[in-house]
Amino acid sequence: MHEDEQAIRTWFDNWIKATTVGDLELARSLIADDAEFFMPGAGRMDKETFAAGMTADDPNTDFDLKCEIDEIRLMGDHAAVVSHFELKMTNKQTGKSSKSAGHSLSLIEKRDGRWVTVRDANTMASVPDDA
Repeated sequence: MHEDEQAIRTWFDNWIKATTVGDLELARSLIADDAEFFMPGAGRMDKETFAAGMTADDPNTDFDLKCEIDEIRLMGDHAAVVSHFELKMTNKQTGKSSKSAGHSLSLIEKRDGRWVTVRDANTMASVPDDA
């Protein structure tokens, strides 16, 4: 495996870790200051808005996140990462759950020797709980 591909896989693993444990500082470290994010219904978001939302930590909710990289395309100091996500959130008090799924296209760039998100388009949307 190419050294940059391994570094990108590590970036992805840290991205998922930041999301699942609510680590805002780790999330921020993986995002360029000039990054933009695009999500259904949310429009364009900057680094701080997205980082705060992606790491929301609700003690009353169980988060079950499944994700995998479908493709990595290296282009010098830039890369495109296509991934698939499934998120199930369950209210601990009521037991009710909701599920979202979709793909993400992350454009990342190697800056100062490390990979960071510069653009991200996410198609995650609600799906039936049995899907």
